[in-house]
Amino acid sequence: MPSIPRRQERRPESWQNSVVSSGQNVPVSATINSSSSSLVTVPLTSHSSALAKIESLMESMLDAVIAGVELPIPYRTVRSAPAGPGIRSSQNHDRQSDIVRFPGRTIQEAKRFEALFCILQLSHEALLSGKLITKRNIYYQNPELFKSQSMVDDMVDNLAFTLGVGRTDLNIVAAAKGLVSGPIDLVLNDGSVNSYDLLGSTGSLLPPVSSIQQIDFRCIKWVLVIEKEATFRTLAASGYAMSSQLGHGILLTGKGFPDLDTRRFLCLLHSLRSNMNIFALIDFDPDGIAIMRTYKNGSRRLEHEQDATVPRLRWLGIHSNDILSSNASDHEEGVGSDGSGASQDGSSQESGASSSYGSQQERPAKRARMSRMNPGPIESVCPLTQRDRKKAVEVMKEIIAAADGCGEDEFEQMLELQRMLLLNIKAEMQAVDNFGDITRWLDAKLPC
Repeated sequence: MPSIPRRQERRPESWQNSVVSSGQNVPVSATINSSSSSLVTVPLTSHSSALAKIESLMESMLDAVIAGVELPIPYRTVRSAPAGPGIRSSQNHDRQSDIVRFPGRTIQEAKRFEALFCILQLSHEALLSGKLITKRNIYYQNPELFKSQSMVDDMVDNLAFTLGVGRTDLNIVAAAKGLVSGPIDLVLNDGSVNSYDLLGSTGSLLPPVSSIQQIDFRCIKWVLVIEKEATFRTLAASGYAMSSQLGHGILLTGKGFPDLDTRRFLCLLHSLRSNMNIFALIDFDPDGIAIMRTYKNGSRRLEHEQDATVPRLRWLGIHSNDILSSNASDHEEGVGSDGSGASQDGSSQESGASSSYGSQQERPAKRARMSRMNPGPIESVCPLTQRDRKKAVEVMKEIIAAADGCGEDEFEQMLELQRMLLLNIKAEMQAVDNFGDITRWLDAKLPC
């Protein structure tokens, strides 16, 4: 169990509650030089629109009570629909309009209105006080009413969608999930400072993005987004963020599929330092590519959320040629170490993909050298499950349906997904470990 560093400054109550309940490391305090050129102020976000909409809705309810009439409240929900050829991302939802009536005509409708009104009231109080409330806290306000945490999650997101605002505009956040490690300082709204470069730390929880006032980037040159928490903690404990041959950087993980706040934090870093390199380290499987695409392009379900995408996110690895040695490639129907598909079957399969998505770009020589240097044992490769194959097809359909079409990044993703299906393989990022040490591989892969 990692130790919890001491904090001298007081944290906001909502952030404090989420940290204590998680049992994770708490970032240490630091002192910021206000004249430093690396210190950037985060633009203020106005919540006046959300507050005005909530108060307008509450006034309508009051008027309905006084007049003794029924008030129909439009309530919009978003349900993901599978993508298909010719379907754009904005059409990948059943945007269903529903009605919540006040007062309700049935017991179920009355309870539904009560739950919605409870969330509205808590959001209104949070906006007026300037405090944040977690979705978990909302559930525990009345567990009997909400029945489950997932019900709260859905109602909060649907309410934000109905009002035409983001979830954080309601001052409602999810419990902290994302972890960060590296030489970066976050100045919070209460004046306290979170520092994330504690020696030996395995990473600390991110605060809500809406609580960040300033960021001191120091001499950070890159950000590495890591899919798996275990790999993140190993790299954080080794101090890789400050010992990389590329220079100082930041390690970040959303522990698998990222939550909204982790995505918004990464987007914030990108918006404040647009020239900074941001890389993704994921497993070689369909879920890994889907996770990377969530960071890069956003979530279909939360498409209405703003400031949660990083289009310039680059896929560092792992790729097919990172896990297949020349011997293993020969065994798997002659796919070469550069991943170009030298066999007759492989080339014929992938030539079809090339005709649909453009001519294949040559892989960098560096990647081919890595494949020879780090052979990647064939026993580290697993066959795809039926679920994996279904997921791969689903992700490929999403790529085809993307409104921006298929660029170089999308072509690479399509090609790697096709290789997974053709060779029936997947691999975790540990496949490129050197007995648990992935730092040499990273130093060789990160561009100098």
